[in-house]
Amino acid sequence: MSCEDCLSRRKFLASAAGAAGLVVLAGCGDGVVSGVAPRITGGPGGGPGGGGGGPISIKVGDFPGLAFNGVLVAVDAGGTVAAVRTGANTFNAFSMYCTHQGCTTDIVQGSKFVCPCHGSEFSNSGNVLQGPATLKLTQFTTSYDSASDQLTIS
Repeated sequence: MSCEDCLSRRKFLASAAGAAGLVVLAGCGDGVVSGVAPRITGGPGGGPGGGGGGPISIKVGDFPGLAFNGVLVAVDAGGTVAAVRTGANTFNAFSMYCTHQGCTTDIVQGSKFVCPCHGSEFSNSGNVLQGPATLKLTQFTTSYDSASDQLTIS
């Protein structure tokens, strides 16, 4: 049987293998085929590789978790900056972007950051608890005005 428009077995298998490879790549990554996401730079509000945004100012009373020492709370609308009370009038703030490949971490039970992409974990002080990340989370400068209950993160 002769067919000019028929696909040979060799071409069919090569096409099928190529399609299967693309499916595997799509399922294994975060949509970035280039390999490495850019490092996080800039201040609060800046995304991976971005130039950073301006300072964030919040009223601490608007975030019930910040009434307690050691509880992590996402404090910006984009879920990219978290704060933690460390004393009566002291706070730390961190970027929620994982230092491994830039995925946005989740806060788990208010006590640690967990990266959903590759499983890195960070303490509420930004230190690496479990890799593959090897660098601690980016820490921002904070200042707190107890009279106005305003925390500024820059």
